[in-house]
Amino acid sequence: MQEITSREKVLKNIREALIISAKAPFNEPDQDTRFFKQSAEIAEIRFAETFKDNGGKFIYCANEKEYIKNLNTVMKTYCLPEVFCNDNDLINTLEKHNIPYISDHKKLEASDCTLTPCEYLIARTGTIMISAQNKKIMRTYFTSPFHLVFAHTSQIADDISDALKNLKAKYEKIPHFITFITGPSRTADIEKTLVMGAHGPRELILFLIDELI
Repeated sequence: MQEITSREKVLKNIREALIISAKAPFNEPDQDTRFFKQSAEIAEIRFAETFKDNGGKFIYCANEKEYIKNLNTVMKTYCLPEVFCNDNDLINTLEKHNIPYISDHKKLEASDCTLTPCEYLIARTGTIMISAQNKKIMRTYFTSPFHLVFAHTSQIADDISDALKNLKAKYEKIPHFITFITGPSRTADIEKTLVMGAHGPRELILFLIDELI
């Protein structure tokens, strides 16, 4: 009999709790306050140092001429006969300077190198942000052994929260799929031996252009 009485008391308390809502003992979450202090260091330098610490290769280009020169050097150094690219703006520059490329998605998996744009660069973590807003280029980020990324200095954000705010302002809403790339693909799951390129590109090279092209 005592067991039934105790059970009824518990159920009664639950019913009252559902009927009478209590005020939450905590304030509404603050989505505007930064978790990390904003660094006084120049964003470009901060990103470059962190990006290289993560295993990426950083190439600063003052203008279009330097960008093309460095791109040719990278392709020659790694014996890359062509790049896969299907971004119209980047293709226009490649054609202008006679850089060999392919854009047919049927040949993507056979390509050793892809050249893509990005959304933003996160200075604090040295991370590249991409989104599904441009569905045409989503597949190209994870397919080839060499991933070349094109970005301008204006795309550098201090932290992830800044990049997300900029992304929302850019598209009026945050895209349904966002990926953050921090260095080339790596894993140490097998016998704790570091393997590069296990789940994506083994080389991640960023061309950061200061002058708009």
